[in-house]
Amino acid sequence: MFSWSNCSAMKQFDLLLVRLKLPTFCVGKSMDDKSKSSTQKGTFDGSRKDINAAIDRIREFTGTKIIFWDLREPFIENLYKPSVSQSRLEAVIEPLDVELNQLCDIIVEPLRDRVVTSLLQASLEGLLRVLLDGGPSRVFYPTDAKLLEEDLEILKEFFISGGDGLPRGVVENQVARVRLVVKLHGLETRELVEDLRSSSGKLGADNQTLLRILCHRADSEASQFVKKQYKIPKSSA
Repeated sequence: MFSWSNCSAMKQFDLLLVRLKLPTFCVGKSMDDKSKSSTQKGTFDGSRKDINAAIDRIREFTGTKIIFWDLREPFIENLYKPSVSQSRLEAVIEPLDVELNQLCDIIVEPLRDRVVTSLLQASLEGLLRVLLDGGPSRVFYPTDAKLLEEDLEILKEFFISGGDGLPRGVVENQVARVRLVVKLHGLETRELVEDLRSSSGKLGADNQTLLRILCHRADSEASQFVKKQYKIPKSSA
């Protein structure tokens, strides 16, 4: 299992950080010195913003690449196929652990939490893709909600890593949006349909989310409602 203590910075990156540290400018007494110092400070402030923006883009790309490309087959394509009970998230944790350890071999300590938070966010986006846009080969039953909740806890604790990983509060905040979707999967079809018809928002979700859950629901009531409500023609098969 991944341990934060395994994270080590490469010497090249250490040197790079040293080179990127902003110099301290001495403010002279003359107006020319003050003007020059102000110009230099503005230049380096702009450089700092550009560097931070570049770091943000790289970390976002890194998390997305790992989940949606490197782990696409076990995560995006095969998780919960043919059913939740037969393909649990535990199967994804090992390759995710390998990717995270490899990532921590090349990132510097000051960037660790930012990069790993991006991986957490990408993991949750991947899970939402599976739960809401999983395609016709994925179906969910209300009874699956308990297993889905267990899997979400496994993913959460993986990133907390027994207190050595990301702060628990940060992870909990990120996980909250997926937890709502899992909760909705546990509701009866009748409850989902009633909330969708009334657009009351009582269940805490928008109509699009409710519709996607109904489209993945393996019962005739959900199928009939979706076809009738949205005028979907019957299959010719």
